[in-house]
Amino acid sequence: MLEEWDDINSKESHEGKPLSKHISEVRGIVKDFFEFYHMPNELWELIDYIVEYHDYGKLSKQWCIRNERNPDHSPLSIKYLVKNRKLFTKRKELSWILFYLIIKHHSSLGKNIGDPELKFLAEEAENVISQQNFSFRVDLIDSFGFFKIADVCSAENRQIKLEKPSFSEEDVKKVISKEIDATRWLEQLQLVNLPNIALLRAYTGWGKTDASLLFFKNRDVKKIFYLFPTLTAINKFYNKLNNVFGDNVTKYFYLYDTEIKDDIERLQNMFFIENFISPYSITTVDQFILTFLQLGKYYYKRPMFRKAGLVIDEVHLLNPIMLELITYFLEKYQQIYDFKVLFMSATLPECLKTYLVNALNLSENSFLDFSNGYKTKRRVQFEYNEYDLEDAVDKVITEFNKGKRVLVLLNIVDKAVKVAEKIIARVGNENVILLHSRFMYRDRRSKEEKIDVLSRSNYPNITVSTQVCEVSLDVSYDYMFTELAPLSSLIQRFGRVNRYGTVVQETNVQIFNPTIENEKYYPYLQSELEIAKRVIKEFEGERLKSEMDLLQRLDSIYTYDFFREIIDKESKRISLKQFEKSLKFFFSLDLEEKELEELLGYRESFTTLIIPSPECIENKKLSDEVNKLIEENFKDKSFHEKMQLIARLKEVSVPVPIYWTKGIKFEKRAFPVVTFSDKIYNSHYGFIEHGGETIL
Repeated sequence: MLEEWDDINSKESHEGKPLSKHISEVRGIVKDFFEFYHMPNELWELIDYIVEYHDYGKLSKQWCIRNERNPDHSPLSIKYLVKNRKLFTKRKELSWILFYLIIKHHSSLGKNIGDPELKFLAEEAENVISQQNFSFRVDLIDSFGFFKIADVCSAENRQIKLEKPSFSEEDVKKVISKEIDATRWLEQLQLVNLPNIALLRAYTGWGKTDASLLFFKNRDVKKIFYLFPTLTAINKFYNKLNNVFGDNVTKYFYLYDTEIKDDIERLQNMFFIENFISPYSITTVDQFILTFLQLGKYYYKRPMFRKAGLVIDEVHLLNPIMLELITYFLEKYQQIYDFKVLFMSATLPECLKTYLVNALNLSENSFLDFSNGYKTKRRVQFEYNEYDLEDAVDKVITEFNKGKRVLVLLNIVDKAVKVAEKIIARVGNENVILLHSRFMYRDRRSKEEKIDVLSRSNYPNITVSTQVCEVSLDVSYDYMFTELAPLSSLIQRFGRVNRYGTVVQETNVQIFNPTIENEKYYPYLQSELEIAKRVIKEFEGERLKSEMDLLQRLDSIYTYDFFREIIDKESKRISLKQFEKSLKFFFSLDLEEKELEELLGYRESFTTLIIPSPECIENKKLSDEVNKLIEENFKDKSFHEKMQLIARLKEVSVPVPIYWTKGIKFEKRAFPVVTFSDKIYNSHYGFIEHGGETIL
């Protein structure tokens, strides 16, 4: 009888590479990760077992690299181990967990196993993992994540360089990239002396984001993550860091976690690895939260946060559920991960400060406050209008015709599109820019570049936007029209008008009462808007003596008890106890789980990237271009060419709320290609509904 298994030293597991060499390469990379992150020694033998046996199924006579179709090698690996009695002898009960991780090493860690003979493994693994302590579970999965990164790197013949962030004060000054204000620089240097988790409040224009790197000057961190509230804030700051640190900086725009063909899966994962393993990464807060919620193949991402530095920018913009989740995960993982965290805000109400201090047990010296700068400033005077901003287009055009740079801010995308359409119908689109979060990456970048050029030229223009303009947009307008928003958001918006001025003597901001058609998806609570309305009316016109008046009024209204009541009420939508019980800090969260519906749809907080299918794109030239891209085959391309193709696909991807994709069938490429029955994509306006009605 012929031997059932081939020889490990001659059987190719990957093109031109015997399995023994693949295992050796993976082992070497995992060792590098263990040393870099100081992983517990007792985990090594466990993960080395997975390294050794994960691909033994490829030794089966049924499997050959030159076959057009092969059986799934992961179940075959388990059958090899069972047949040859290769248990983990040091702690035999852990063999169930190791078997489970081997069979799932190309997928998310769900409880479903395709092979009917091995379905029982998920239950056995769950029984054993339930008996392990929290630290063991976290360390095991993070070690598994390092193994998977190593597996992909070996499969694609790629080397990775593990490097800590390193910078000087001169580097930070280059990031600031303006003439250094000596007094402010001394203020910014105080970031160095804060404790490991700290809060910064500074007036708009102080330079929080640019100077935040100083917080990590004398701290041992393996990576620095900048976590912004929205994608739109990322590009300009990326360019600043990239100019100083080059390829050590990456923008991680997150890839969709879905089950796709093995060759594309490796490329997708490689693209992720190369964009996430660098010393400096810029991403969004929701991606941090989704990673710790264990969505999809979370094990690739979460280990990168071990011993990481985090800058959480404009923390006041986080909604109650996001605040509750981020503080829960920071507190839960702090002992293992040793985070160094700087929360920043231009407003940081006292109630939010108290909430963070209590939730994270912060010390008294954890707060650095430069809000006194507001006392000498009154850069805005505002008027409140009871009617809808959509009916104020004449006023917008009047200010534009006076030669002013005008900012129009709406609270939701559909309203921004409607207002932009009305303005463009009157003045043309040459000097009107619409910016929101639902554009293709390349369209959004083009719009941001145009805003930058127009802001430097002082040429009259109109920017219509959503609250994405509140974050890290270093642009100053002459006049603003805005819908009513929570007071902290309004203060942030005011920072985009007369940004570098001191005192204004005439109205330069008009505030309008928004019409709310769907409270479920509206970004703000009605109670927040009512409070803001009262305060704005109180300080209309000359009654505002300084911008500090608004901060003090904000603190007097939003007491900690009131704020805590809002947090508690909104947090009832999620059950962290159920999360712990169901996933056990081990299994992956599934997008289709019913318990997730309320969370993922909450105020459109969580997003993913999709590519609109060609039939959903209004412009034929763009539709044809996208069709050509998604039809392009990865086969017979070099690695560099394949990565270039993924990068080009990213260029036409659009961030959309995750709940949009629920229940929708899509083509599984490096990004999901989605066909919507009720939406089309337009380069000028983003996604719009058929018939011209815009979407929420």
